[in-house]
Amino acid sequence: MLPKNNRRARLAVGAGSLVLVAAGLVGSVGGSLAYFTDSQAGSLTGSIGSIKGQTNTNTLAYTNLLPGEVQTVDAKVTNTGLNNQDVWVVFDNADALHALNNLGTYGEFHIAANGSAKFDSANLNDRLSTCGPFSPDGCWPVPQKVKLASNVPPTGTVTYSFGFGYAGKLQGQSAEGGGAWNAYPLGAPTASGLPYKIVETQVGQQP
Repeated sequence: MLPKNNRRARLAVGAGSLVLVAAGLVGSVGGSLAYFTDSQAGSLTGSIGSIKGQTNTNTLAYTNLLPGEVQTVDAKVTNTGLNNQDVWVVFDNADALHALNNLGTYGEFHIAANGSAKFDSANLNDRLSTCGPFSPDGCWPVPQKVKLASNVPPTGTVTYSFGFGYAGKLQGQSAEGGGAWNAYPLGAPTASGLPYKIVETQVGQQP
């Protein structure tokens, strides 16, 4: 058995070891949490684009149409939005479009934009039962929508035109002459003309 003095020394050493271990743990934990940091503030902002257009007229009219003579009327649309856009013409009245497309070879219709042809037909027939597959060389009815221009920039303009003519073989003028162009619906007309819309879309999208 150790003398009392030695026992005190051992206890003192033991106590010293415990203190060192505890200090080591504290140092280790503290070391894992102590690191340098820095930061910079930021924010997200943005603006929403727009697709918009403005036509210079909403009314186009043919006057005193005669067989064998094509009349052309035109208008202009301007991109008043913030983004590039595609421009379409949409014939959204099915009865009026069918009346036009019932003329067959007795009528021709032309659509152009900025001097380039977009649609041409001298056989306005939409009856698949008599035509088979539609083709520019055969029956070629006016479609429900036609793209006039692509990727038009802001403030850019598109001049579009519609040309129509009755075939020279058309006969049977009424006694009083005259009359409304493209009366619809067929069989019991209540209106005339060909309603349409100029539609602007995001580039690559359809109306």
